[in-house]
Amino acid sequence: MTRITDLLEDFKLNQQIEGRKPKYIDLCSWRLSRWNKFMQTGFSIEEVEDVQAIHIKKYIQQRQQAGLEKPITINNNIATLKVFFNYLVDEEFLDELDNPMRRIRSMKEEKRVIATFNDSEVKRIINDVQEDTYYNIRDKLILIMLFDTGVRVSELCNIKNNDITTRTILIYGKGSKQRLVYISKTMRKYMRKFERAKQERFNHKYPEEVEDYYFLDQCAMKLHRSRINKILKEHCKNAGVREEIRCSPHDCRHYFAQKQLRNGIDVYSLSRLLGHYDTQMTAKYLRGLEQDSILEIGRLHSPLNNTNI
Repeated sequence: MTRITDLLEDFKLNQQIEGRKPKYIDLCSWRLSRWNKFMQTGFSIEEVEDVQAIHIKKYIQQRQQAGLEKPITINNNIATLKVFFNYLVDEEFLDELDNPMRRIRSMKEEKRVIATFNDSEVKRIINDVQEDTYYNIRDKLILIMLFDTGVRVSELCNIKNNDITTRTILIYGKGSKQRLVYISKTMRKYMRKFERAKQERFNHKYPEEVEDYYFLDQCAMKLHRSRINKILKEHCKNAGVREEIRCSPHDCRHYFAQKQLRNGIDVYSLSRLLGHYDTQMTAKYLRGLEQDSILEIGRLHSPLNNTNI
């Protein structure tokens, strides 16, 4: 018999070895510790071999009845449990048929329509930034990059100088996955302007004093995501963005996805640009499109458009 507490430590160690981010590891540990406590207090279960599907279902029911979590949050807990028990099967602590998560399904989630910026708001946000200092030019390029590539704010912060070529940027995404994003003509124009301003701003420093990240703060160190949040919110306020838009960097990602869909990109190609693991994650952006937009996309890409009949 194997104690769940010991296996949780083993699982955490394995995540660290695999290079998972500390924040993700801590979140998994918290979810699993809470579940383990319920197993102990609710059923006096301390060995993993004693856990059955009914115990998992009772835990899900308890989270529902507490009324403090939405279905999407409970589903995230279920997903973590599935990862944990799949790990135990892979490491042969459990047989596959003894995996209690094998037949556990996720809860139905409310299909939330994603509202994001419109073209006019994006134009006002970007044009609100002046171009008279290094910081202004940097901030303008950051906003352009968020809207034009759909990268996550953490991915943008982690871009290094050597990740950039003439036409592409190498992005390190979730789960240590790598992908390339394009550099548009507009973005390339502002990148040249930024790189000149950056060189002039830090030319008095020794090379070892300047960190190798593309976007730097006033101390020539990696720019923090909290600063980018403030940059966006400041210019959203000045641009008079609608109140229902949160004005977070992730909203820029939503704008990028919906704009690409309106322009006729297929969901598979969009999922590659966004760094999603599967197209189901990407398809949720379709819910934010108006019916007229979907019809226009279909009209533009009709199978018979280029046939002479």
